[in-house]
Amino acid sequence: MSFSTDAAFADLAAQGPGDALPFYEIEGQILELWDQLNELRLEKALLEAQDTVPTGNMSAWVPNAMADLHLPVQQPSTDEELNAQLKIAEKECLEARATYSLKQSVVEDVLIVDPVLKAVHSGLKATRTERALHPLVDRRDTLEISHTNLSSTLQMLSKEAAMLSADNIRAMEKNRALTTTLVALAKKVQAQRDEATKDPRFSAQLDGLRNDAGTVRQRWRIMKSVVAAVIAGSGVDWAQDDTLRDLVLDEEDEAD
Repeated sequence: MSFSTDAAFADLAAQGPGDALPFYEIEGQILELWDQLNELRLEKALLEAQDTVPTGNMSAWVPNAMADLHLPVQQPSTDEELNAQLKIAEKECLEARATYSLKQSVVEDVLIVDPVLKAVHSGLKATRTERALHPLVDRRDTLEISHTNLSSTLQMLSKEAAMLSADNIRAMEKNRALTTTLVALAKKVQAQRDEATKDPRFSAQLDGLRNDAGTVRQRWRIMKSVVAAVIAGSGVDWAQDDTLRDLVLDEEDEAD
């Protein structure tokens, strides 16, 4: 899905005036009592866990804050027993935490899902609060669709980026191999050039070729100057023709 479509979803889900759900003071008090109830449940679970731990294992994991309970403790005889007791206590702690989290999650899901279902499916029988939830549910669903589309796009782009990164690594390795070959060829050519320069026969031929090239270049300059002078003095409007203008105005590069 395109970016414009996702932007349209985001605009559709934008909060508008009058969509805010009214929140009364008594509802805030109910939520505070709900939090306190959860804290009491957690403290109760901790106390129950403390009561179920064998007294011989208390010294292996009981915190310093529990020292005021004056429970009889028994020191483990070896480090192996201490490690075994720690593992058992850790396992029991994780199990208790998982059980408590699961119960809490189930209760919260029931409290959240029930009014949402009534807001969507009750129709005319829905209460005022449930009807006020309906536009918020629609906005949530719209944002979930947009989030799903963006996640799919991100996955696709991440996959393409990984493929391009792999291609880039292969290209770098190929360039490195080509560079090594080029350096080897350059050294070989330089060695041949040095060898030819040291040979008197090749040196004489090279000097002759340089002289011939200088002579040809000088003749070419003279002919070019003559042609430019002829064009300039012929009365032809050479300034309007690109070829003639280049012949007349082209300056000789002395470095050649």
